[in-house]
Amino acid sequence: MDTRASANSPLDVIALGWGLSAALVVLFVVCLAVALVFPDWRGSHAWIGLFSVAPMTSARVWIDGIVFSLVYNRLIRR
Repeated sequence: MDTRASANSPLDVIALGWGLSAALVVLFVVCLAVALVFPDWRGSHAWIGLFSVAPMTSARVWIDGIVFSLVYNRLIRR
């Protein structure tokens, strides 16, 4: 099955997937920055917890969040 845009559907699913991944990466980075600046604010911690169980101050949380946001792109296209 071709997931690219066709004559009936002008929506390019590949581009949509990459756009969604980029949005997830940006949201993750913004939430992590807020969590580091305001450690008592629990709202951003929930979003970060969706991608990583590492402590907020570790480098692993950055890697997990960005990598899993990009991996989600591959999973959604299948």
